[in-house]
Amino acid sequence: MKKLLLSLLSTTIISTSLTTVVSCGTEKHFGEIYLVTDAGKIDDKSFNQSAYEAGTEFVKEILGKDLKIGYIQPDSTAPKTMKRAYKTAKSNNAKTLLLPGFHHAMPGEGDHQAAKVMENSGSTIILDSNSAANNEIGVVFRGDVSGFYAGMASIIYSLNNGNYTNNTLSLGAFGGVSNPASVDNFIVGYLASIDVFNQLKTNDQFLENFNIDKDIATKVTVRKAQNGWPKSKDDTTWFSNSFLIGQSKLVLDNLKDTSKSVKPNVLMPVAGSQTSDAISYDNSWKVIGVDTDQAESYGKDAENRFITSAEKDLKNSTIVSLAHTPEWMDNKEYPDILEKVGLKYSDKIQLTKEVKKEDGTSTFEDIDIKAKESWTGMDVWVNGTMSSGGANLLDDSLANKIKEYFTPQALTEASKLLFSKYINGVIPSSGTIIAVEPVADYAKTVIDNLETQPESGKE
Repeated sequence: MKKLLLSLLSTTIISTSLTTVVSCGTEKHFGEIYLVTDAGKIDDKSFNQSAYEAGTEFVKEILGKDLKIGYIQPDSTAPKTMKRAYKTAKSNNAKTLLLPGFHHAMPGEGDHQAAKVMENSGSTIILDSNSAANNEIGVVFRGDVSGFYAGMASIIYSLNNGNYTNNTLSLGAFGGVSNPASVDNFIVGYLASIDVFNQLKTNDQFLENFNIDKDIATKVTVRKAQNGWPKSKDDTTWFSNSFLIGQSKLVLDNLKDTSKSVKPNVLMPVAGSQTSDAISYDNSWKVIGVDTDQAESYGKDAENRFITSAEKDLKNSTIVSLAHTPEWMDNKEYPDILEKVGLKYSDKIQLTKEVKKEDGTSTFEDIDIKAKESWTGMDVWVNGTMSSGGANLLDDSLANKIKEYFTPQALTEASKLLFSKYINGVIPSSGTIIAVEPVADYAKTVIDNLETQPESGKE
């Protein structure tokens, strides 16, 4: 591989049967940070592109160099292919590897090999997975917060734009395969937004803040689409039991079956590529994307369909994580990295870490991104966000208002409770956290932590 790389240094982008890599040729790049995709491309308008742009922003804005980071694009996630990609980055003098996507952690794929390859040479940042080594930062996303923001944005947008039927605004959601920490939690936050709105809709100040007509708020019933709650973690009114495109017809049928549901005005599929199924199955409902800004991914094929996406904050989490690797936190050439990151990103991201207690339980503590602390060997929990502007129906102004009213701090408290009490504690008897108690607890915690406590009917 080294000979192959040396023989191709004159080219800017090298294609082999296994990988595409950026070289040291005509287009200079910052080779101390490399991104290895999980078989995708850096222009995929998803995880890979977001992480690549974040790494490049770190180099330009924090290090002050007008360069892009290096990258390698394996053409499969086979273990040997992935390991070769990690080794190639290391041989190109990378100090830090950015690893977007869970395939880097999956057995039979990346299998956490990157941290082993970089051992004693540098560190890795794995996005959307837990840390598996002392030289690796695990970045875990609070999808429930993303779900809450997307749900609240959809309610407010729909009421202000007539997106309801017979004085009922129905919000539907379904998962692929049930997973409490990466699928079901999105839906819990989403459903909690309905409870929170219904508690606030008699508050004049709340309605005025979001320009919601009081008569509409009174006469329109906002509810979840499904009539009941999941009876099991494979209940086909709530789960397609697959992430494969074309495999969600049964759950979509059930969402239109009047004996089981009120047809959604808004639908959030937490099921990977089955967002495509939801878009093509019925063109009357609005859609919420998940993970990244999916309105950008689908483009004209879904014009005016996406209100927003329940987005993971890949960009900011990547940048602040880079600043807390030993290679950059203690870098003598760039001594003010933490100061710059603190000034530029402290108000953009909310982070926590899980701390084990003596009794075997765990708690979450807030992280100060300005503090000189290495994050390698630990998981960093990142608050969620929502997409706005561009191809989304939700505009930036309304999105910012929602974030100001429902602060990241308030939602983090709700998310902490969800994880400690249910996901890491006691799962309801149905086998899924999509249940009355977790949703009610989430909503109550949000209300209790609002900076302005609601007073019914008061200005």
